[in-house]
Amino acid sequence: MFIKLLIIIRKILRSIGKREENIKDLIILKLFQKDYQFQNLNNKDFNPYLKIKNKIKVAATITFFYDKEKIINLAKVCKGLYEISNQNEIYIFTNKVFSENELELSETLRKSLKINIIQEPINNRLLPWYHINFMRKLFISRTDITHFAHLEDDILLNKNNFNYWLNSREILKKLNLIPGFVRTEINDNDKNIYAIDFLKKNLIKNLPKIKVNDNYYFVNHKYPYQAMYLYDRDLMNEHLNSPSSNPDCGHGAYDINYLDSRMINLDLMAKANIGLTFINVPKGLHNRMVVLYSIKNNRIDKVCEIQHLSNKYANTKSSFGNIKIEEAIK
Repeated sequence: MFIKLLIIIRKILRSIGKREENIKDLIILKLFQKDYQFQNLNNKDFNPYLKIKNKIKVAATITFFYDKEKIINLAKVCKGLYEISNQNEIYIFTNKVFSENELELSETLRKSLKINIIQEPINNRLLPWYHINFMRKLFISRTDITHFAHLEDDILLNKNNFNYWLNSREILKKLNLIPGFVRTEINDNDKNIYAIDFLKKNLIKNLPKIKVNDNYYFVNHKYPYQAMYLYDRDLMNEHLNSPSSNPDCGHGAYDINYLDSRMINLDLMAKANIGLTFINVPKGLHNRMVVLYSIKNNRIDKVCEIQHLSNKYANTKSSFGNIKIEEAIK
């Protein structure tokens, strides 16, 4: 009898827990609707695809745990970055490999890039964090670099993605928000594109959103992970000089003021590219990332999609890769 009572109590507590999350989301939405002063930007000229004429030079770091079979994806990632601008500089951080492997990497990628071999990393899971001090030195010494990016070795960023980010950043800067992307994969069976980091479908009416014009919203959702970051100099300066550049960020032992369950639940490698997502979040928002939403098509705009070339989540059974991109926010 006592055990049955405990089971009933457990079910009730679980139900309360689920409701608590819904109530928390509702509070955030109401705070946004009440206090956020830029809910309608009325920017009729906004065009996410507008080609940027300014001189661009991106310093991009890529973490690559050496695997010969993955070089083909790494080459695609580098090619995408060079197509954004042939002035871009790419720095690959990899674990200890033989000299012939280093030559193979350089020959396969066929472009001028630098390979940084961490000969004796403290732990392989810390490899993604070695880029921070390198970026700090670049930021201080190289004023010609306009943007900074850090990517996993299978994240394909194309020129349309980059133009969207630049055009959006121009109007989001005053709101302290950052243009975001959505990682996508193709399911081999149904050939549909899936938003792999969305664990649940979102109703747009329940999300904080900023109307840009009659064509677009910027929408703030709860699944902002994108396995990369892209920053201009202002954002990179903030990142390098904030708790986000510390592997312990989000843990109370580092600084109780930055205790955050969302970051605690991220693994050490993922935290290396989460950046400013949960730092200095404006009131009434889940995080600092927003994605562009097409009002006409009633879905996340395609310009926000970045390919996850490994294509592993949409084709295996897991919590990830189960929601089609057009159904992620409706």
